[in-house]
Amino acid sequence: MLRKVRIDLTPLGEERVEVVLCRVFEYLAMLAEEGAGAAAREAWAELAMERALRWRFAERGDAAAEARSWAARMHVYSPQLALSGGRLLGGFPAEGVVACLEAMRPGGVLISRESKAFQAVSPPEEDDEADSVCVVPLPPSLPPGSQRLTEPYYGVQYERRPIASPLREKLQAARRGERMPAAGGAPAPPLHLPAPNPFFATELEMKEEGEPQPALQAGEASDAVHWHATEVAFGRPKAHVVLHLACPAEAVSDVTHMNLWMAVLDEHLATALYPAALAGLSWSVSRHTSGVVLRVSGFSHKLPRLLLTLADQLLRWDGAAYAPRFEPRREKHVRELQGHFKQTSDRLALYYLHLLLEPTRLPKEAQLEAARAATLDSLAAFHARFVRRLKLLVFTYGNLAAADAAAIAAELESRVSAAREATLPRSDWADSPVTQVRAGAWRLTMRPLSAEEKNSGCLLYYQLGQLDVRPERAQLLVLLRLLQQPLFAELRTKQQLGYVVRSDEMRHGSGRSCVSGVYVLILSKDFAPPQLQRSIDDYLRTVPEAVIGALTADEFQTARGALVTRFREPDRTLAEAFSRRWTAIEEETYDWARRAKLADALEAVTLEQAQALAARLTSAPRLAVHVFGNNHLAAFGENDGSGSVAIDSWEAWRAAQDVWGDVELQ
Repeated sequence: MLRKVRIDLTPLGEERVEVVLCRVFEYLAMLAEEGAGAAAREAWAELAMERALRWRFAERGDAAAEARSWAARMHVYSPQLALSGGRLLGGFPAEGVVACLEAMRPGGVLISRESKAFQAVSPPEEDDEADSVCVVPLPPSLPPGSQRLTEPYYGVQYERRPIASPLREKLQAARRGERMPAAGGAPAPPLHLPAPNPFFATELEMKEEGEPQPALQAGEASDAVHWHATEVAFGRPKAHVVLHLACPAEAVSDVTHMNLWMAVLDEHLATALYPAALAGLSWSVSRHTSGVVLRVSGFSHKLPRLLLTLADQLLRWDGAAYAPRFEPRREKHVRELQGHFKQTSDRLALYYLHLLLEPTRLPKEAQLEAARAATLDSLAAFHARFVRRLKLLVFTYGNLAAADAAAIAAELESRVSAAREATLPRSDWADSPVTQVRAGAWRLTMRPLSAEEKNSGCLLYYQLGQLDVRPERAQLLVLLRLLQQPLFAELRTKQQLGYVVRSDEMRHGSGRSCVSGVYVLILSKDFAPPQLQRSIDDYLRTVPEAVIGALTADEFQTARGALVTRFREPDRTLAEAFSRRWTAIEEETYDWARRAKLADALEAVTLEQAQALAARLTSAPRLAVHVFGNNHLAAFGENDGSGSVAIDSWEAWRAAQDVWGDVELQ
């Protein structure tokens, strides 16, 4: 059986890849020397207990995914062990461990290396559907014993060659326990078995049952907002906690520095808090429309310890830890932004639509310029602006008693108060306004950003407004359910207009400012956007009668009933229950029964209402985005026959539009 070690290299790691490989065999030498000793047995016992806890308190998964997983595992384990094999470790297999380590030597190793450092060229021009595949050109001559091969599906070339003798000798020396010096001749770092995991949960009792719906906790002289609910019905000694730090718009709008900080912080935490991940705790830090959101979940016993550690990392600037990580992450971010200019036309159409509808969104060109100019000092200055004025919102949920949750929130507030200069009033929070498209039809026409992009993209968007406050949201969901398959069958299968044909609801904003719309998107190598738009327009005009009107009562009830069933499904896991309640808090609706209300509204939708909404759809305010592929530039400027008004500049058009305001939610 193969034993795999996967290593993701930084640019510095690629430069010193031989050192990295030697460290692997140095560590194997240390393990072999320890063998079946007391330290190895203690590490195994802790790992076995951690696996047993994961097994005992596993969350319920999707039935289809679980079945696929079991089927795959039956190729490795006997039927009796198909579920537990590799998940429950049992006692320490001393002989097996020694034998396995003895077999892990350079003579039996296969090293597979993939790297962007290899020069890449574009695929053959005739391969229209594989524009994202790169082929690595290989040197004209090969060392003795090497093979030049071609991967059969994508046609990617690669080499198979013996490990060079100098490297093999270094690996053999490392396996004997000889240490390779670090950079600059410094001593090699010490190697040892893992220390006892400080995040390992040992208290697993369930708290007393409480009110499952979140309630606002009122603390004395507290500036923070704290919502809490004790939920033990799922029988898992786990909890979820969200720390939401709202900050001024000047910090949120600095997308480049925000993204760089998130990336550097994530890489630092992944290393520093790896033991927490092993102990069944997980976390994420993400940019939010009004600031930063930290989520922590897992066994509730040691969760507060991890939460406070993460909060400290968010609130203080750790220059020593960030310095070696900043430049590699900045370079990677620049490469990711440069990838925008190789996007396919359908993705570009979506990008331009979001630019039109989101007045605060920065174009990729501006983000790229800012990323190239960013420095560690400018990132430190950004962090100082971020923490200057903050508002803390905390949501604690799961196997946490109200008193314990209150103590966690109080400690978080203490640390936030010590880091900031002032609190941030709700009126000063950053928000995400949505463009209110004026009546009529508008069209943005763009050329491709890549010389290799031959396909064209056509996107039609119909803005329907703030439907969450009206029964029309339920009518829209029913209409989309009825329309999705027939639209694909007509435009993709019958007319064969393009590779990609899809339609769905598109929502911008959230809560009180959420705006709904419907979009239809096609990516085509054979037709230019004007022809695609005419085909979409022609089809949508037939929908009220030929599609919706042709349904029988039973067909309509079946489609509507599937939606009702979906929205009436109870939460299957603690994570699902948490997510639904956090969404209500995050969007400031505080409506814990919103899904049930929507299910009620869906049951009331009639065939006539769906048909009437389909008839009104094509008269709704409309935005069209045409992105021409290089194959279709001859049709650039062609009249699409829709009577839409051309948008000469997306910046000027966006600036001239009104935005939707907040509304009272029902």
